[in-house]
Amino acid sequence: MKYQKILIVLLFSITSFTVAAQKEQVRGVYISSDDFTREIISFDNNCNRRKIKIKLNDFFLRPYISINLKDSSVRLYKKDIFGYINCRNQVFRFNGKQELLLLNAGEQILIYKHIISKPPTGRTNVTNYYFSLGVSSPIVKLTIKNLKNAFPADISFHNLIDQYFKYNTDLAEFDEATKMYKINWLFGKTP
Repeated sequence: MKYQKILIVLLFSITSFTVAAQKEQVRGVYISSDDFTREIISFDNNCNRRKIKIKLNDFFLRPYISINLKDSSVRLYKKDIFGYINCRNQVFRFNGKQELLLLNAGEQILIYKHIISKPPTGRTNVTNYYFSLGVSSPIVKLTIKNLKNAFPADISFHNLIDQYFKYNTDLAEFDEATKMYKINWLFGKTP
């Protein structure tokens, strides 16, 4: 009897934690980069939970998202879809099982942010930045070396990178005056 109570409390705690761990409500899914570019949202629930419910399944690190419709259920593997949009109109792109927040949809060098919210004990939250050269290109860690490798023949861009950025973390700087990320502003200055 004592073990049954412990088991019930444990199961209730896990269920409650799973619900709390679910991120904010997902509005819909972008199946492909082309869908994202054309703003075609699949399984769009308009942030109304009554008809469609989209679960990211990130608590247990499942490789798929679940879409519960009124009378059926669909699984989409994260590796096969572009990403999703939440009810705050933030776009997330999948990179394997990772969900990366797209910071600058209208710029040439796209910058993504991934926050590791549960780092190893004794450390603070870590933010990792990534980039891609458009929505169809692969996502790569945002580093000075990787940026230079993405533009191997553009020596003037390499020089600007060396001139304006000392550390990899500087590459994700947003310029308030131009209302764009500094790396894109510099890229626009190259011939």
